[in-house]
Amino acid sequence: MVSPIWLNSLLSNVEMKTSLSLGRKIAHASSESEEFLFSLQEEIPRGKNPRKWKKFSEGRICRGLGEIEIIEETSEKTTILVNRYCSGPLDAGIIASTWEVATGKRHKFRWSESKDVLMVELTKDEVKIPSPREMKKNWSGSDETLNNSSIIQWSDVRELDTMSWEVNGERKIMIHRDLILRFEEYSLSQISSLRDSREGDYIWNDVDGNRSLWWTAVADSCRQLFSDSEKHVMISEAKDWTSSSIRNLSLQGLGRLSNPELKSENGELDSEVIGCFHPAIFGGILLGCWERSTGVKGRLKMGSGEGVVTVNIAPKRISTSSL
Repeated sequence: MVSPIWLNSLLSNVEMKTSLSLGRKIAHASSESEEFLFSLQEEIPRGKNPRKWKKFSEGRICRGLGEIEIIEETSEKTTILVNRYCSGPLDAGIIASTWEVATGKRHKFRWSESKDVLMVELTKDEVKIPSPREMKKNWSGSDETLNNSSIIQWSDVRELDTMSWEVNGERKIMIHRDLILRFEEYSLSQISSLRDSREGDYIWNDVDGNRSLWWTAVADSCRQLFSDSEKHVMISEAKDWTSSSIRNLSLQGLGRLSNPELKSENGELDSEVIGCFHPAIFGGILLGCWERSTGVKGRLKMGSGEGVVTVNIAPKRISTSSL
């Protein structure tokens, strides 16, 4: 659960750090992910009239996505508008996949954006593309379900007339991990190096090569976005890290810390992670939290094994060997 502003900023930062244009990557990852999610549902869109698609509008409202409108439809070409879209490439991929599932035909798609409206043009294509397979995560941590119902302030949640909803006055959308994993896989082959990134401050156990670069680009972008938010993180003892992780990570569905240990002399943090959405996103935001609480730069180390994700953050001046 993120704000569209945060998501678009993350994508822009990752593009900058990898020196890549990733719009088409996220669009195709979004399209493929949406098709896979449809394969898990009992009721899917059928036909060319969205008003007859059962539970379609309700699903988009729950996910914080905008309202769609078909403005042109012929045997070969369809143009669909998305009002209050969240991300051009992400929304375009979702619309393209939805139309393909509804019509049973493959389509090429392109999109154009204005301030509040996204236009997606779909052209029928005879290409044969196999149905997407399930994406497997690249870490072995358990996906233990987190119950946030007791910590969410439901009075802060407000449904809008524009088919979306807000938390604390900020619009939110729901992003599935399947999409992030597909985006990661689509991006790996082109990454060769990073720029404007603290590569030495991110250590990923059992992850190397281009995947390590991608994780670092995402993590450093998340750290930077948290730092720019200027949120306060007050820590006086180890248990405070549990509540801080709930407030800054768990409420967004990213996971939380469990059994944190804290060294009082330098603030070094050791902990397990429950329900980790993605180590790069979780680790980057957590490092941002740690740096806000200590006022010094840190070095992050994350690993997983036997169903447990572990995290260590120590002051950057400590050598890597001591981590």
